[in-house]
Amino acid sequence: MTERLLPAISACLEWAHTAEEPPTLHIEALVLLLSTHQDAGATEPGDWTVEDVHEVAALIRRRDKLPEEFRDTWLSWCDHLVTDGRLVSTETPRRLRAAIEVVDLTRSGHAAPDPETPPEIAAPLLERLGYGEDPHPEPLRPHLPTPLADLDTRAGACPTLHLAARLTAWMDPQALLRPYTEHDALGEDDTAEAARILDVRSDEITFLFAVARAAGLVRTTYLHALPGPAAHAWVRETPGAVADAWADALATMTGLPGATPFLLLGELFLTGRALSLDELVHVCAEPDPESYLPRVLAALTDLGAVTATDDGRHRITGLGDHCVARRLRACGIEVPRTPPVTGLSATELLELAATTRPIDVEPLLDRWLAGRDSAEAAHGLLAAGLTPADPEDFVRAVIDRPWADTILERASQNPGLTEAVRRGPAPSPGAVLDERVDAMRSPFEPDEPPLEVSMLFGQSTY
Repeated sequence: MTERLLPAISACLEWAHTAEEPPTLHIEALVLLLSTHQDAGATEPGDWTVEDVHEVAALIRRRDKLPEEFRDTWLSWCDHLVTDGRLVSTETPRRLRAAIEVVDLTRSGHAAPDPETPPEIAAPLLERLGYGEDPHPEPLRPHLPTPLADLDTRAGACPTLHLAARLTAWMDPQALLRPYTEHDALGEDDTAEAARILDVRSDEITFLFAVARAAGLVRTTYLHALPGPAAHAWVRETPGAVADAWADALATMTGLPGATPFLLLGELFLTGRALSLDELVHVCAEPDPESYLPRVLAALTDLGAVTATDDGRHRITGLGDHCVARRLRACGIEVPRTPPVTGLSATELLELAATTRPIDVEPLLDRWLAGRDSAEAAHGLLAAGLTPADPEDFVRAVIDRPWADTILERASQNPGLTEAVRRGPAPSPGAVLDERVDAMRSPFEPDEPPLEVSMLFGQSTY
């Protein structure tokens, strides 16, 4: 048993000790359940879906004998996750418990099926991450993260997330879920009232509720919808909270099925280049990529994950980077970041620029130039080996306009910057900010305590 299972087991035992009606909980059964869940590939003890239930059951059926009260212990574990808000996934608690109640645990004489082969369409992504057939894959290039304050501002400017947050605020402190359904949904009266308050159609509330759940703004029990951890973090103004909610909800906000949106973002993130539609066709997991990919790109662009360049290519934004890096790290994959550049010498800067992603070169240079004497910076770059066609013109240009695009325009012969120049400079951070940012206000009042998310009565800005 790994160390990370011990706190989960302790928390469950503490919950059982304080429950009004003592649940059935067998320690040996709980240890077997969580260790099997981990063996099946789970990264968190509280991350359960219906698919996980069937995968764990398939492994359990290979055992000659199960501990006493195994299924009842499993149900108690589910109740603990739901009651204490420890269910990490967005799986519906009712559906999860129903699956545990009926899943077959009878010993099978058949060998367990081989692990499912990843779909062929995911091969390029897995190859880039070092999980492909190449025994010596190229290491991931470090990426330059956008400051959390900027990410939060951009994420808060997303109309869909903003509406989902307003719905969360309206439901505070809790809302009764529609009964007799496996899938979480508000009742008819609450749906109609929420639609009136948010000034949207009633059928949009179902979608916004799903977005709120995916974002972690809402969590559900067997009976109620409550403000989730992301809502509390948003109220506390925790740095990165809004961006995290946006990232977690992105797949749901696209409204598109399948893995293509993430595969496309993963390709843009890992290559670090602006790519054309033709260069992205191979990541499409759906039939007819020529018609489906433009839909995916349009959705991701509208949501702020992707932006188009002047020559018709598509590049990932800081928010898109945040989403991919967050998902990869959640899977246990190390995603390197570029180190701070303010203290680097010109030589160290050029060495770093040669190893970072092409789309990060320009913002990297801008950060390095900020606060430096422009003349000293220009001469330092020349001394470090930068080779502009006209060094004197280069120095004058940097003094007049100490920005990264000035350097890139005049340094196309430098090996470390050639790729960035060939692809064209990336838009400045301000260029990709949604113009709605200044018009938006938080759907939560920041001075309210975390457990009392106040409703936003302000005028809608959409």
